[in-house]
Amino acid sequence: MDLVFDSKNARSLIGADAARRRILADRSPIEAALRGEAWNDGKLGWFSLAEGLSSPEFQKILDETACVRGMAETMIVIGIGGSNRGAMAAIRALHRSLKSPTRIVFAGDSLSGEELMEAVEIVKRESVVLNVIAKDFNTVEPGIGFRVLRKAMMEKYGSTYNERIVATGSRGPGQLFELAREQDWHFLDFPEAIGGRFSVLSAVGLFPMAVAGVDIAELAAGARAMESELKATELLSNPAVSYAVDRNILFSKGFAVESLVIFEPDLVPLARWWVQLFAETEGKTQNAIFPTYFSYSEDLHAVGQYVQQGTRCVAETFLKLFHENPDFVIEKSEPVGDGFDYLDGKPFDELNLAVYAAALEAHAKDGVPCLEIRCPRLDARRLGGLFYFFMFACYISANLLGVNPFNQDGVENYKRNMYRLLGKKVQG
Repeated sequence: MDLVFDSKNARSLIGADAARRRILADRSPIEAALRGEAWNDGKLGWFSLAEGLSSPEFQKILDETACVRGMAETMIVIGIGGSNRGAMAAIRALHRSLKSPTRIVFAGDSLSGEELMEAVEIVKRESVVLNVIAKDFNTVEPGIGFRVLRKAMMEKYGSTYNERIVATGSRGPGQLFELAREQDWHFLDFPEAIGGRFSVLSAVGLFPMAVAGVDIAELAAGARAMESELKATELLSNPAVSYAVDRNILFSKGFAVESLVIFEPDLVPLARWWVQLFAETEGKTQNAIFPTYFSYSEDLHAVGQYVQQGTRCVAETFLKLFHENPDFVIEKSEPVGDGFDYLDGKPFDELNLAVYAAALEAHAKDGVPCLEIRCPRLDARRLGGLFYFFMFACYISANLLGVNPFNQDGVENYKRNMYRLLGKKVQG
């Protein structure tokens, strides 16, 4: 298995045998999750990739990708939360190696008029396709963003604008499928059996990735390989089980915050995807750990002081996943003597690896529980595996907490208030 989970730097705080005892004590619910039997009420479409991502659906994504690339300089993806964070994560992580005639711009993820007006200007200046994504087409941010951008498309392209709209949505009355059929837009399925934060390996995430140039066949292959290995690995040596159990034990020890620690700025969107995955899945109980992320080395000069010597409430999960640039070597500084001669001749990558090792050692030594997830390289295949690993572990972790991994009723509270303030009549 390419991915390695290591918790040895947290063992003194967790207890050398605590994870093993917890796994054996909770064998029944963990095994139910491994079989996909827990909370199996129609939201596990992501769990079996062979079933959830069929060959016809995959081919439809590729065909739609070719169509978009043939007509547009830019595709504006309109979605929020789970509808765009997965694609954003993959495209940003891999963007330095991507080649595509079409760039991706994201919109519909805020209610900033200024940001939306920038997207309208892109429609005016460039050849554009819109990809609107919504599981339930009633969320204000993408809904109103789509209205504004759709009007701009109509004004620019006239009666042929509909050829430049790709709707990724669910089927049924009042949803995007019905609108797409009425307006003759292109349509891709947002699978009914998959919720937004688990949708990265469906058309929701894969279509924008493919347009941007991500090798989605490789990404899907990596995810399938991870699925096979996790489902075949026995409990006590299963990395997803160990990660889920360790983070729950850490909470019981008073560590109420878990930070995913990244060392490549290109992984910030991936970290934000991870935050939503765990926060929205588990945040229905007072017993769930709060997920956040730190981007080191920058944040070592910000929150690093608190982590090192502040209240012991933060656990860290270090993600050892790096770009590789072996030919980027630090040259001598001549004739300017700048005091950094000790770095002469070193590959620049060595600095980032040194910061990783130094921060991990310093924090673990001072009593911060540090978990590690190590991947050998940053490419589409490993990224696909990492997506599946986190979704699988999150599903197990929520099952340990006894919460439904697939609902998010608490999100509706602010929506009701917003609808009231904006004058929308809501039943109930």
